Amino acid sequence: MTLRIVLVEDHTSLRQALAAVISMQEDLVVAAEIAEGDDPLIDALPPADVVVVDLDLPGGDGIDVIARVRATADAPACVVLTGLTDDRELGRAIEAGASAVLHKSTPMPDLLEVIRRVSSGETVLSVEDTARRLQALARDREQRWEGRLMAERLTPRELEILQLLVHGMGNEAIAAELVLSPSTVQTHVRNLMGRLSAGSRLEAVALGLRLGLVDPPPGPDGR
Repeated sequence: MTLRIVLVEDHTSLRQALAAVISMQEDLVVAAEIAEGDDPLIDALPPADVVVVDLDLPGGDGIDVIARVRATADAPACVVLTGLTDDRELGRAIEAGASAVLHKSTPMPDLLEVIRRVSSGETVLSVEDTARRLQALARDREQRWEGRLMAERLTPRELEILQLLVHGMGNEAIAAELVLSPSTVQTHVRNLMGRLSAGSRLEAVALGLRLGLVDPPPGPDGR
């Protein structure tokens, strides 16, 4: 029996290399190659047994690709092949229906073995890795929920000032930026610290960053 493989990978050189190696196998054939997450072909795949998908795709999310593929009739198995190491993202991929999660550094013989195993309905996921990734995903969702609740406690002005605190600005600088008096800024800072149960400005900033209430400051390259 020849297994039909779909490759969803935006890096042309890697996709072509994978296709070349797969085509050399007597029991494997490349059914389609897709480079972008919003390619219409994803919703109209040719008959396939396994989809090998990257998570970081232009035009779409690899996790969304997995969910869409797995929602189809006679859904093929999905193998994640990614350079990402974030347990939260890998947990999302597992939750979406991935049967295996591999790093792009995985040797080709191991990838081919996993493709063959998942094609028969096997799940190639270690219990330890899966538990860690799903726990990381659960913690992230809990933090986001807590962040939304915290955000509802703060006024738009307090959120604005908290963002400026992230950039290390003091009362005078914030007052000049927002055209307020320093005493008004001080009142807003005191109020937002109280709403966040923060004992200091630094603690308020750390909490705001952890809960996603504010954006982190740009790095040395401005990003």
